[in-house]
Amino acid sequence: MPNRILNEGICSSDTIDELKWFEEVLFYRLLVNCDDYGRFDGRPAIIKNRLFPLKENLTLKAVSDGIKALANSGLVVLYEFEGKPYLYLPTWGKFQTIRAKKSKYPSPENAVQSSASKCKQMQADVSVIQSYSYSESNSENNSTEPQAPSVLSFTLVDGTEFEIFQNDIDEWQEAFPNVDILQQLRAIKIWCKDNPQRRKTRKGARRFVTGWLDKEQNRGGVKQTVQRTPAKKEPENPVSWRDGPTFLPDWSKVDT
Repeated sequence: MPNRILNEGICSSDTIDELKWFEEVLFYRLLVNCDDYGRFDGRPAIIKNRLFPLKENLTLKAVSDGIKALANSGLVVLYEFEGKPYLYLPTWGKFQTIRAKKSKYPSPENAVQSSASKCKQMQADVSVIQSYSYSESNSENNSTEPQAPSVLSFTLVDGTEFEIFQNDIDEWQEAFPNVDILQQLRAIKIWCKDNPQRRKTRKGARRFVTGWLDKEQNRGGVKQTVQRTPAKKEPENPVSWRDGPTFLPDWSKVDT
């Protein structure tokens, strides 16, 4: 097994910092066990025995939960090939040298994405694919109710989109009444597009939006109430000065 390279930037990575200790150790051990193409067997039992051969008290559930956490953060991609689970590290080619002519595991480009709602052929140019082969899949995928379409989305560090729905906007609008929520979300979308190195993980995306809106609220927002001086009330049936005074003759004093 060739040596692996760890970039010093890993110490200041927001993605790594959001991991729990075991998840971070799991990621490092995957780095030194994946094949020369950054791929590995996706079965929790195999991962446990290969990565933690001396950890007798480590459970399969802990390993499975750790792999799912890495997948949610975009550090690992899960996929299936002929009914068997595999994984790969999407940023492998940026930091590691590929020496082998052939991978030990099937390519994710030829795999089928696994989902509780549907299965479809994966696109060859997809950088990160959200797919879960474990039975404990995301609760959103297990929902039988159709979900309303998202209002907008912004790009995460793994290249996927964080979708925002109308109920999210309603919740934020109630919490930050002086902020134009939609306008600020559009600004976040542009910011993420222009700052690819500072994009957020899926786990930290909502906290990022909340912090952004909170700062805008503290600055006074853009939905300020305009104080208007109430108009003076006009008297009823006003008499115009043009009409002048009206004199009625005293007919008792008029000579007849």
